[in-house]
Amino acid sequence: MRVLFTTFAAKSHMHAQVTLAWALKAAGHDVRIASHPDLADEITRTGLTAVGVGEELHLDEQMQETQENIGQDVDQLESQAQVGLDMSETRPERLTPDYTLGVFTAMTSVVFQNCCSDQMVDELVEHCRSWKPDLVLWDTMTFAGAIAAMATGTAHGRLLFGLDLAGLMRETFLEQLAARPPELRDDPLREWLTWSLERHGASFEEAAVTGDFTVCPLPASMRLPVDLHYVPMRYVPYNGQSTVPQWLQEPPRKGRRVCITLGVAHREVLGADRASIGDLLEAVAGLEDVEVVATLNEKQLTDFDTLPDNVRAVDFVPLDALLPTCDAVIHHGGSGSFGTAMIHAVPQLIVVDGVWDTINKARYLEERQAGLYVPGKLSAKGLRELLVRLLEEPVFKSNAEALRREALAAPAPAQVVPTLERLAVEHRRR
Repeated sequence: MRVLFTTFAAKSHMHAQVTLAWALKAAGHDVRIASHPDLADEITRTGLTAVGVGEELHLDEQMQETQENIGQDVDQLESQAQVGLDMSETRPERLTPDYTLGVFTAMTSVVFQNCCSDQMVDELVEHCRSWKPDLVLWDTMTFAGAIAAMATGTAHGRLLFGLDLAGLMRETFLEQLAARPPELRDDPLREWLTWSLERHGASFEEAAVTGDFTVCPLPASMRLPVDLHYVPMRYVPYNGQSTVPQWLQEPPRKGRRVCITLGVAHREVLGADRASIGDLLEAVAGLEDVEVVATLNEKQLTDFDTLPDNVRAVDFVPLDALLPTCDAVIHHGGSGSFGTAMIHAVPQLIVVDGVWDTINKARYLEERQAGLYVPGKLSAKGLRELLVRLLEEPVFKSNAEALRREALAAPAPAQVVPTLERLAVEHRRR
């Protein structure tokens, strides 16, 4: 069959699709990834076929402007909530009708419509009508995939990159909407999707928001309580084109190794780090018998003439190769860093950045005692104390290993392929 993946032009979101895309291709299916033209080169570097749709997104410029409007400090979670750009709230008492309506109003106009312009939607529909895929798998923020699939009668499903915050928020919102008088049932996301679908001869169904089904790459214990059809899939790391450096093939220079990484998204999308690099370096400086590998580039180290003796700074090293050699990792909570640490049973210290589900994953780890987190600003001394706990208290390693076992129990991408073949037939609308 023909399978079309689609995402907006964010490298980390596309990376979350690569292992399943290759599993389908290895099973004999024809696979393409559609995105904005500015992601085409990155897609082709995976060995997969790219389809450019819409204009260039220039996501870095858009995100920089958004961050300037709401502030860039690490403790700006309230600011994001105030402007409706925070979907991470899961506490029932906080999910009031006004809150959820505000989120869908802001997210639809500021995020979803920017990720899926009219031109992108139109060109994606045109490509589906020409190529005639049997299945469309779309990033949970890239509704153009659902629109194109429904306009052509194609089965479609979401492929999550993290927790299903959109699914939980949507379920809560619809319950609240049903209790409102008909004249007060504003639904900004439905209004936009209805307009987009009708331009291409299709009608709105709730599947335009949450798919015919949802592929979830997180352990079942992390799944949010949402009444949707989930297809579980094991997380398999993909770090892009990379080479294992010689020094990584040798034992750590000191007894233990700690990784510091702030992720690809912060460099290339947000344009800045929300965690203080100075505090991170001060926190690990001089730790006895600890070698620190910090994945920081030249720009991030501009303000530092020297580094602590126990810190090795490298522009890039594949986390899938580095983390198995580490005793702990300090990171921002991104999906790739979190998933790779989980699959290698590395205790995690998350410096929460307020983007998407980072706070939710951090709380989960701490509750499960597989890691710790910093919910906002914390001194270098406080960071150091948390890291020492991860290294010295055996419970964190033990529970990280338990989480790894749960993650490995899910079907690998290759094992998910027969399920997707069946769902493509069951949900075909043509």
